[in-house]
Amino acid sequence: MARALFSTEHQPASSVTWRRMQRRASSLLLFMGGSAALLGWGASGTHQADAARLVVREGRFEVHGERGVIAQDERLRGATITLKVSAGEAVVRIDDIVWIETSRRGRIPLYSLSANHNGRFDNLCEPDAQQRRLGIPLESENGRWSFTCTSGAQGKCILMGYEPWETTHAIPMQDLHAACIHMVRADYGGDGNPSTRNGILIDPYDRFGVQQAHEIDPMPFEAAWGREGAICVARPRIPDNITLDDLAARYPRLRGHLGPAVCREAAMAGDARVLILNRSREVP
Repeated sequence: MARALFSTEHQPASSVTWRRMQRRASSLLLFMGGSAALLGWGASGTHQADAARLVVREGRFEVHGERGVIAQDERLRGATITLKVSAGEAVVRIDDIVWIETSRRGRIPLYSLSANHNGRFDNLCEPDAQQRRLGIPLESENGRWSFTCTSGAQGKCILMGYEPWETTHAIPMQDLHAACIHMVRADYGGDGNPSTRNGILIDPYDRFGVQQAHEIDPMPFEAAWGREGAICVARPRIPDNITLDDLAARYPRLRGHLGPAVCREAAMAGDARVLILNRSREVP
């Protein structure tokens, strides 16, 4: 169980394509082919492994060969990898690996990843609140994978403990991860349209004990969240960006579930439909 306050980010949910890799982003999602030629790793020498495949498993990079895992974790520091992407080939480098503690399973690796653009390697991530330019690889379908930065909503939700690769039956982790992304972005309608602002302090918690609320000097209740977006909204996080009337007009399913009279924190905390609840700092 964890108690932590987080800041928000307003990047939309759409994926970032390879053509935009040279533009660093706070919410980076790169879909790439699963096959890769490992050109070399480590400062001490070069290792050729053209038949190797770069695999993502539970938030970690692994290089697989004919006999299984060739390299993982610290052995991948300095690895230069050629990836097959829709635009042809791309060269990326794993510059560093940093291990951090999370609220769920202990340590997970965060990767500093850079891409070769006209002969220069540039880090793919914008700094997060701790000024780290790090990210997490995620499994996708058909052997593909994506990379999300800790400065973006997906990365923040993983650091909160909502790890989408976890499949325990006791906790619907993939649903919690999806709900968390909507919550971080103040994406009330669940349609990928955020209404938050960078740096707004939020206090998320859930009924499964992954995150717990701060009870010392608590912030006002904002909303209750499910996999598809908000279930009810007591107040919008940034009134200048969207109002309760705006939400009612834009999202018919939220009508009748808006405002503090109908969206009460105590009632929502016991509602089986609710995955995550959040409080947030009021914005004048």
